[in-house]
Amino acid sequence: MFAKIRNRLTVQYIMVMSVLLLSFIIVSYSGILWLLQHEEQQEIRAFAEEEAREHVDILKQIKAVPKDEPHDNSGGKLFSYVYDNQGRLVMADLPSSQIRSAVETAVGKWTMPDGVGEVMQVHLSNGEKVVFVMCSQHVYDGQEVMGRVYVGEDITSYYKMLKLMLIVLVIVAILFLFGAAYLGHFLAGKAIVPIRQSFLRQREFAADASHELRTPLSIMLTSVDAVQMDDGNRLTIFSAQTLADMKSEIKRMSKMVTALLTLARADDEAVNISKEKFNLYAVAEQVVRSCQLIADEKGIAIELLGQAMVPAFADKERIGQLLLILIDNAIKYTPSASTAKVSVKIVALKKSGFSIMVTDTGVGIPEEQKELIFERFYRVDKARSRAEGGVGLGLAIAKWIVESHGGTISVESSPGTGSSFIVTIPK
Repeated sequence: MFAKIRNRLTVQYIMVMSVLLLSFIIVSYSGILWLLQHEEQQEIRAFAEEEAREHVDILKQIKAVPKDEPHDNSGGKLFSYVYDNQGRLVMADLPSSQIRSAVETAVGKWTMPDGVGEVMQVHLSNGEKVVFVMCSQHVYDGQEVMGRVYVGEDITSYYKMLKLMLIVLVIVAILFLFGAAYLGHFLAGKAIVPIRQSFLRQREFAADASHELRTPLSIMLTSVDAVQMDDGNRLTIFSAQTLADMKSEIKRMSKMVTALLTLARADDEAVNISKEKFNLYAVAEQVVRSCQLIADEKGIAIELLGQAMVPAFADKERIGQLLLILIDNAIKYTPSASTAKVSVKIVALKKSGFSIMVTDTGVGIPEEQKELIFERFYRVDKARSRAEGGVGLGLAIAKWIVESHGGTISVESSPGTGSSFIVTIPK
């Protein structure tokens, strides 16, 4: 149990750390990306303004140069295109051949206003991605427009560096999570040590107290029976009723002590599950017969559904105890009425194993209490449960029996419509 708690704490710690690290990576990457784009756009705008100033005189004197004879064919990171006011290319510092066609297409379709940069991406035939930023600026001579300058810069290396930084951050985050998982597991183990010790003391106390109480309770019950059967001892009506009440309370205490001892041994893993092959339907028939007398007193009909032969491989005694708990619980919480009914359905699963469904027409269980009913000493209706002799341990024992067989137990219910307890146990 404590190993599960420790693992759960570790998993929750890792999840929190993962969310924090992921948030840090996303914020860091987005911030650096925004800063990179902002800085590059600022630089390229300054470059465009500088180029526009430098080409005022040139545009006054130079004649148009054909497109296939650019001024510079260096193919550097920085590139520029200078057009006159007739839209003719007069000068160019060309970009690399990889992005040249994309740049010239962007120039032909350019709609951005002066001084506003735009980041563009080009996917090459080899799968590589190239990123560049562009900006434009009109060239003025006083109020006269002489032409327009288009400038840009290949910033692929910056993006590659950013991508590498992201990969490094992810790797560091994963390594950090491994270290955090180890540290969290270690710290969770240390944190639950006092809780474990306290639980062990409580469990030992419950086991010891239950064991020590069994003998005096048995003596008390025997003594009450002896007094009641003594023909020479004439009891008044009050005395007889008092003895009957004492006997009822002693039986209830004995039942609770037995349940506590069972759970204490289960917690200590001192209860062995001895699996064997048997007919589950026959065991269910026997349990139904033993509960029939109590059901008849309340006017409740019990019906057993299923095939006459349902093979099972489990602890026969514990499965019988499970059925007894579920049927007894259904009878307790089903009020006396002409339509009151408890159904027990036994089904053999196709893949192997079996399923048990115990349905009643009782008071039902509120939605918020469905998970709590399997806790020890928890009772939905405490007054009704005590009046029926319940101690709030039956469903806790039922859950332990099911889980010790690797199965599941669940409940479907709503107030006023009854409840269905569904047990599935694999082979």
